[in-house]
Amino acid sequence: MQYKSAFDYKLEGKTVFLRADLNSSVVEGRVVLSSRLREHSKSVYALSEEGARVVVLSHQGRPGEDEFIELKRHADFIKKFTGKGVKFVKWDEDYAGAIKGMKDGEIILLDNTRFQKEEQEDKTAKAHSKDEFIAKLGPLGGLFVQDALSVCHRSHASVVGFQPYMPCVVGPVLGREMDALSKLAGPAKKGRLVVLGGSKLTDSVKILDGMLENGMCNEACIGGLFGELFLKAKGTDFGRKEKFFEEKGFGRMLPQAKKILEKHGSKIILPQDLALEIPNGAHSKRREIKAQELPSEFSTMDIGRETTEVFKKKIRASEVVVFNGPMGVYEKTRFSIGTKKILEAIAFHRCFSIIGGGDTERALTSFGLVPQDFSHVSLAGKALLEYLSGDPLPGLEILEKKQ
Repeated sequence: MQYKSAFDYKLEGKTVFLRADLNSSVVEGRVVLSSRLREHSKSVYALSEEGARVVVLSHQGRPGEDEFIELKRHADFIKKFTGKGVKFVKWDEDYAGAIKGMKDGEIILLDNTRFQKEEQEDKTAKAHSKDEFIAKLGPLGGLFVQDALSVCHRSHASVVGFQPYMPCVVGPVLGREMDALSKLAGPAKKGRLVVLGGSKLTDSVKILDGMLENGMCNEACIGGLFGELFLKAKGTDFGRKEKFFEEKGFGRMLPQAKKILEKHGSKIILPQDLALEIPNGAHSKRREIKAQELPSEFSTMDIGRETTEVFKKKIRASEVVVFNGPMGVYEKTRFSIGTKKILEAIAFHRCFSIIGGGDTERALTSFGLVPQDFSHVSLAGKALLEYLSGDPLPGLEILEKKQ
């Protein structure tokens, strides 16, 4: 689907609301520089250079989390990357007045959208357009620029609520994402592989089912906590880790995982061996065991070397590879082997590769890899997979389509 771009419009003198995703890690109260901050700053700069009055909207963290903070430090990063002045405006200030007083090329960053109570309510665009802060902002804008695929799967106020007020179009970052994804249009040809891992399992089972059902991929290599869910669906008892699985809500996901294995079992490659963490004084050791040797009194932390080799062989036989989520607890050096070897295999293989997931940037950096080693590194995780599974994304459905 071809969408209209911000640059299809005359931007000079126009108030443009740019929905970015500046959500970044926060360590000891400090915002960690991320690709999202860097890439969305380029969009801000490009719009400002065209004479647009740029109003940036973004969230940061979730209510109740340590990362749920204001965006003042984010404004400093945008200022650094654009070389332009950036005015940070809080929600308890006269934000409407600040926007009305803008001159061409000026930039405002509004505070964390999730500080607004209506932001995360799952409502339609029409319903969100009546939210207090959207209704106050909407009449002030001339163009809404959606720049973050990573938020498009959420029907949140700042993602969909501006549709009744102004044209909604694609920004530079989202445009690059859509260009890369367009290369995956249509049913999979032979050799299209998805490698899935990570620990964020909400809706992941449904997404995998959609990707296999709609022919987006021929096969799926599953690692991380996601792979362990499917091993449990096949009857594996993990021993000590069972309590953790219960806390993660594995029980409610197992019936769906079992159904997918019944339908697509021949297309799903699961771990054959796993790495255990064995306490050893102040440190720990890595010990690998076959999956059938479980249960264990120790926790599984990574895929094993045999599984890694099987996954690498599948990668080398593929023309297209989509990777999302680590194969284990890669933050611990002993358990980074699976993720590192899989990413290296994708980087060194001549295939069209899309790498996604919130942990990906940190993983690439820690392994000495760079985005240029892959065809496309997405700033999205779950939204990327939902798009590939064929699920409609609210943040894309509001966009103006090219004739």
